[in-house]
Amino acid sequence: MKKIILATALCFSAGTFAESKDTYSTTSETAPFGKEQIVTLNASNKFTLSGKAIKVGDYMPSANLMTSDLKPFDTSDKTNSVKIYSVLTSVDTPVCVQQGIDLSNYISKHQSKLKGIEFYAISADTPFAQQRYIKNNSLSSVTYLSDSSKHEFGMNTGSQIEELGLLTRSIIVVDKNNKIVYVQRVPELTTIPDLENAVDRAQKIL
Repeated sequence: MKKIILATALCFSAGTFAESKDTYSTTSETAPFGKEQIVTLNASNKFTLSGKAIKVGDYMPSANLMTSDLKPFDTSDKTNSVKIYSVLTSVDTPVCVQQGIDLSNYISKHQSKLKGIEFYAISADTPFAQQRYIKNNSLSSVTYLSDSSKHEFGMNTGSQIEELGLLTRSIIVVDKNNKIVYVQRVPELTTIPDLENAVDRAQKIL
């Protein structure tokens, strides 16, 4: 019953947001990931996180995901780039729409200073829902990753919202060796992580 109530609250809030032309604020506030941590929606609705918490200094755990183009992706694979993961709660909510548009626009405007940084967006939506989201909002320059199948990312990073099977809004930066150098997990789902802070940290380790 609690799951139904909380899911309804999320959907109701999304509908309320959709009717509004307000934008959602960026915050520098952060809170830990992991089991029994709390994230709120509109302050009054409380959700519980589950999974093994990540923190700065850890190596990015393996999570087998699917890109929006239906290709496999393992978060533990190393590349020659620094990676920024923007974690979205649900592409069907307007907060996530703004988060995705802000990310795409930021990359387009600052391409020259972002060389060597790869951008990813992760949600528990299906790849097909992500495809629709990307098309409807004309998004580019970001690889979208789906955690809808086994929720490995949510459980292996402590970003899983237990009651909803969704991911808590956050941003994670890893170096070329897949070591986590920056994390921000927003305490309130109607706020957006500070992308500029994440990029500043990423640039320092290029």
